[in-house]
Amino acid sequence: MTKRNKTRSLLALLCFISLLSFRVEAQRVEPLPQRAPSSPQKRRLVVALIIDQFRYDYLERFNDLFTNGGFRRLVNQGALFTNANFDYVPTFTAPGHASIFTGSAPALNGIVGNLWYDRAAGKTRTMVSDTEARLVTSRGLQSDREAPSPRSLTGTTIGDQIRLSNNFQSKVVAVSYKDRSAILPAGHRPNGAYWFNTEGGEFVTSDYYAKELPAWVKKFNSSERPDKYFNARWDRLLPLSAYRRAQEKNLDLQRSPLGNSFPYTLNGGEDKPGRRFYDAFQYTPFASEYLEKFARAAVEGERLGADDFVDLLSISFSSPDLAGHFYGPDSQETLDTYVRLDRLLAEFLNYLDQKIGLARVTIFVTGDHGVSPVPEYVKSFAYDAERLPSRAVPDAVKKALGARFGDERLYLAFLSDQIFLDHWLIAEKKLEASEVERVAGEAAMTVPGVTDYFTRSQILDGRAASLMGKLVANGFNRQRSGDVALILKPFWFVVEGPLAATHGSPYSYDRHVPLIFFGAGVRAGRYHAECAPADIAPTLAAMLGVEMPSVSAGRVLAEAISK
Repeated sequence: MTKRNKTRSLLALLCFISLLSFRVEAQRVEPLPQRAPSSPQKRRLVVALIIDQFRYDYLERFNDLFTNGGFRRLVNQGALFTNANFDYVPTFTAPGHASIFTGSAPALNGIVGNLWYDRAAGKTRTMVSDTEARLVTSRGLQSDREAPSPRSLTGTTIGDQIRLSNNFQSKVVAVSYKDRSAILPAGHRPNGAYWFNTEGGEFVTSDYYAKELPAWVKKFNSSERPDKYFNARWDRLLPLSAYRRAQEKNLDLQRSPLGNSFPYTLNGGEDKPGRRFYDAFQYTPFASEYLEKFARAAVEGERLGADDFVDLLSISFSSPDLAGHFYGPDSQETLDTYVRLDRLLAEFLNYLDQKIGLARVTIFVTGDHGVSPVPEYVKSFAYDAERLPSRAVPDAVKKALGARFGDERLYLAFLSDQIFLDHWLIAEKKLEASEVERVAGEAAMTVPGVTDYFTRSQILDGRAASLMGKLVANGFNRQRSGDVALILKPFWFVVEGPLAATHGSPYSYDRHVPLIFFGAGVRAGRYHAECAPADIAPTLAAMLGVEMPSVSAGRVLAEAISK
């Protein structure tokens, strides 16, 4: 072998040894990646506290009556947005919950009201009704009982996005007394959505979610019956002097199944717990206590916040809305409801702190809408207020349509301050839809209290450009909304059975609600910039590092996010 060949062989051997050493060394210093241990400060749980009919002014009006552990704690240690307004009309429970969790308005998410007129079926239906779903109770699947589901909701919720972000290892659970207030926050694929059934006095679900209630729900339904509140007495929690900012005495029409003045004995007029008792139970603060206990059972039963995958728990307190409808926002009953709710929230915050640690929990608090004053009450102080007879608008519209087009059947329904017209009949008669809408709108304007209207044609053509028109357009869904949306005067509304007060209008008392973020990842402060409850979902998405809900149109409230 020549000297040159020997040199080449030696160099090749050295290169081989060097490469082998590098591989061995690389194997020594680069072990397979291991999952990082959980951090004690890692966010484990997001809690949504939705208070049905939570007007913003309650937070200020009752502040001195609150304890330091409830609303005050949330406000003083959290981020309070003082100018949060729903950016659409009509303002009802179902649209409010859908807006909060999808980050959008009815125009995008399809939830146009608590009720909607199903043109194909020719009847009014609840927004979450589902002919394909069946009720699930403690007795199992009720094959003869239709149940609600989220199938009418368009787009994802923040809960859906959290679960999608990690292959459904996060858990989402929603609880409420109202079905829509559990179903819409829960989204399309939660671990559970539960609401109260007054027929059996228990929490139920539908087979859209499961064919059987989980063991922890069955246990709660059997061991924590609302029956223990039978014949309970609801009286003022505070001294009478604290209620002087409220009505001194209710009007005769301010009456619920409980009666119309303190104190109330809760039995529904029955000798033992039955459906009338369970109905009456919902109007009392005791119902909120019972729901809070069920929420704790959900935390325990589903082991929420127990691992590194962030979970979502939504609790929607319905009883403030039920009491508010019958007694109104200026009643002693409403004041007492919020004073008691304040104490209950303080207890729940302490529970979360002990169970999970508030440093690992992000909480948001808001309302799904506000409420109008009782017209007769504010009218006694010389305000322009009135209760509009339910037949006033339909009668005027049918008369005008009959006179102009020769057929009253062009009118179908009047729902959520919207007139529904028969599209099939308009086409059959070869009428101009925009003209039929105009005639209906002008007829409605002859009814005292109606101040304006917007038609389907105006909205679809982009001609509803005023401030009020934009609110109407944001709440308009071409598949489900009516053909003429009416605007009534402030403090005026259409009679809704025995209700003393209601909501649904574009005015501040219905649109302005508190918005509070509290806990992990939140920069505390009081913020006055204009915002909307639809901003909650995109803000949570930014906090959690997940994709925004698919129809989200809100902004990220970056000022409330800590680094």
